[in-house]
Amino acid sequence: MRKILFLTLLSMVVLSSCDRKVSKDTGTLDLRIAELGDFITVETKATDYTDFSNYDVVIEGPTKYQSKFSAFQGEVVELGSGNYTITVTSPDTDPVAFEQPIYQAYEEFVIKAGEVTPLDLECTPLNCKVTIELSENFVKELATYEVVVGNGLGELVWSKNDEKNDFADGKAGYFLPRGLEIKVKGYRSIDNTEATAVHYVKNPKAADHHIIKLDAKVTGQIGGVTIDVSTDFTPHNQDVNVDGMDEVYQDRPDFGDDDEDSGEEEPQKNEIIWSSNPTFSDVILTADTQIQMTIKMPAGISSFVVNVSDNFKPLVKAITTNNVEYIDLINDPKILTNFADTPLPTGDEIKDQTEVLFDLTSFVSMLLALQNDNDQTVVFVLEAYDNYGVPLLFMDEKPTVTMIIPKKAN
Repeated sequence: MRKILFLTLLSMVVLSSCDRKVSKDTGTLDLRIAELGDFITVETKATDYTDFSNYDVVIEGPTKYQSKFSAFQGEVVELGSGNYTITVTSPDTDPVAFEQPIYQAYEEFVIKAGEVTPLDLECTPLNCKVTIELSENFVKELATYEVVVGNGLGELVWSKNDEKNDFADGKAGYFLPRGLEIKVKGYRSIDNTEATAVHYVKNPKAADHHIIKLDAKVTGQIGGVTIDVSTDFTPHNQDVNVDGMDEVYQDRPDFGDDDEDSGEEEPQKNEIIWSSNPTFSDVILTADTQIQMTIKMPAGISSFVVNVSDNFKPLVKAITTNNVEYIDLINDPKILTNFADTPLPTGDEIKDQTEVLFDLTSFVSMLLALQNDNDQTVVFVLEAYDNYGVPLLFMDEKPTVTMIIPKKAN
């Protein structure tokens, strides 16, 4: 059965009495935390992720505050006026681990002198989940087998042999969302011959649940078995409240007017600025076309992948060092070594940076060389996430650069 966790706590920070006086230079934070996730329900073996008392709370700004959530409960926290960020994270944050979902909330807020600031947070999944399903043929044909899944930061191993069977319990692995490599190796029951397979998941996202389905097909009596790997995903955003945990919240007269101009500058959001084309409209390429954008991500860039339309993938495969059809600027910093003219930042030039210049101009001459008797359209899709898992968006969509290669002049 699918179930989403949505638990509401009482206010973490409350006024101790109705007539409490707030310093003229400080304000008070009133915070509620909920957990909203769309993994299939997991019975965790070590940590209860619905118990918020052990979550880490970090407040950054003119006043800094850091502690476990349990230390905040029932306490009044006064903060100096100004712009703040708050991060709430579940206690276990290994980048690769069994039975360890990571939940996190991040919010920017403003404290006004002499006022109480209400703040609602929802902790959402930060990593992706992997489970493995075996077909009847797979179990029948192979006596022993193992599956190794890695994301470049570590690996998890599911195995079946005479001593244990990790597949029997439906064990789930959790990975920070980087490209996943799935390696399968087994030995055939009838003659102990080896069969192997490798599968890649290019761009997993936070809260994705990847179901790795394994099948074995017999192709000959001896030494003849192949392993097939396929990946299915679970749907998202199916919110179900846990019984008995309904939200109760009442407005207070001392919260102030939400629409009132505080006079404070709003915290900066992730943004992409294309000054010469602010609406990201289609670009008809000429020899003089310039395509330069500025990307700002205040929390620092965690991942950045450039995907292209199918008609341009063969060319991308030709200019990348490992023959892939996408460009992973951070995890594969040498990916464009064969394309020396590109000024695209890679590796540490972009990882954790808060502002970068993203210049696609060097691709223009390459695309114009593909001119033929018809107009052609090439699309670049930019998939970037900051260190809090927040995506880079333009008009609520992944930024898309559409270039039109005009047909040859007669």
